[in-house]
Amino acid sequence: MIFNNFIKYGLISKIFHWYIAFIILTILLIGNLSEHLSGKIYDVSMVLHNSLRILIFLLVFLRLFWRWSTKIPKKIVTHKFFNYLSNLSFFIFYFGMIFAPITGYLLMNIEGNNISFFGYELPQFIDQNRDFEILSHQIHGIMGDLLLYTFLLHILATGYHHWIRKDDSFKRIKFE
Repeated sequence: MIFNNFIKYGLISKIFHWYIAFIILTILLIGNLSEHLSGKIYDVSMVLHNSLRILIFLLVFLRLFWRWSTKIPKKIVTHKFFNYLSNLSFFIFYFGMIFAPITGYLLMNIEGNNISFFGYELPQFIDQNRDFEILSHQIHGIMGDLLLYTFLLHILATGYHHWIRKDDSFKRIKFE
């Protein structure tokens, strides 16, 4: 089944979900480990980190377009509080997937570093400005933390649904 229906997600939604999850996990891992790297390894990790975050930025809009143009399976949980948390985490994920790459791009501009997307140089929108370097680093770090904590809560919620409630939430998004 390629398309979603009201019961489960289709192949395209599943590919978006798992591919973006893998990229976010990779970006967060590289971003956190990069503080402990130096030299050529640091440079390569930053090129990969920057390229993947730009890829996420592009994919999130494709994913939103897909989400708005196809059916969405009905929520399994009908409790208002859990639906509120689900909607809130959806908002935080998309907010983070849009603004973390933007803040990272601006951070690279402010630091005066070149930005490449898998080897293709991208334009700078802001001139180097060391006065805003610490602030932009903090904002980008907060965006990364926001994504990380929401990602972890999403995994916990998945476990809750799968092992405690024993409902079909996870089965609807996993590949079969």
